[in-house]
Amino acid sequence: MKRMLLVILAAIALVYWAYFGEPARAQTRTAQQQLAVDVYKELVEINTVTATGDTARAAEAMAARLRAAGFSESNVQVFTPAPRKGNLVARLRGTGARRPMLLLAHLDVVGARREDWSVDPFKLIEKDGYFYGRGTADDKFMAAAFVANLIRYKQEGYNPDRDIILALETDEEILDRDALGIQWLLKNHRNLIDAEFALNEGGSVGLKNGKPIRNSVQTSEKVSVRVEEWQADPQQRSNQRESFGKLSAGGEESGWP
Repeated sequence: MKRMLLVILAAIALVYWAYFGEPARAQTRTAQQQLAVDVYKELVEINTVTATGDTARAAEAMAARLRAAGFSESNVQVFTPAPRKGNLVARLRGTGARRPMLLLAHLDVVGARREDWSVDPFKLIEKDGYFYGRGTADDKFMAAAFVANLIRYKQEGYNPDRDIILALETDEEILDRDALGIQWLLKNHRNLIDAEFALNEGGSVGLKNGKPIRNSVQTSEKVSVRVEEWQADPQQRSNQRESFGKLSAGGEESGWP
């Protein structure tokens, strides 16, 4: 298990460093390196803004690449629980000596208004040593790395001691509040993503003198809480900031300006 985990983490780290790190460096790329960039570009240039984009299209695009690489129809499935909402589940078969591992990334991104950007947010641009585009970091670099690595494993005939499952989910950016992403997969197709452990976003690649020296693993995550405040009397608005500033767990002045 330790060896398998190190292989996957090393592959993620190297792909991230070579193509998705900061700064991105122009270079002569091998065929496999170019594939990684092509997958990355394709994902970034599909608008998958949670509210208005199309994660189903992105899921189908990644499924097409995996099938073209030799994955069977039964090992690459796309689910669309709602219009424009898509989840992909793919599996690289291993020997089955150990339980599967799950690679998890999300396809949706937060909004990007063209007027707020100096470049088109839905075009992958390499400029001044950096990649520009919505989702270049969160989280399409990881989705692209997973897809590119699975294709490489298939091409090289890699036979791990466990199945490697890839799940690309929708609606992570809104905490899957409509239960169309990972919650839908757990409810309807738990058997397809059942694994001994999973690798998700959160860790980072550490660089020293331009070379990767570590791939960190985040073991816990903060949980956001949405709070809505409303008032019936408009005249109370002038007291809102003062009242809000006094709210704290201990009932003391919080220092909120």
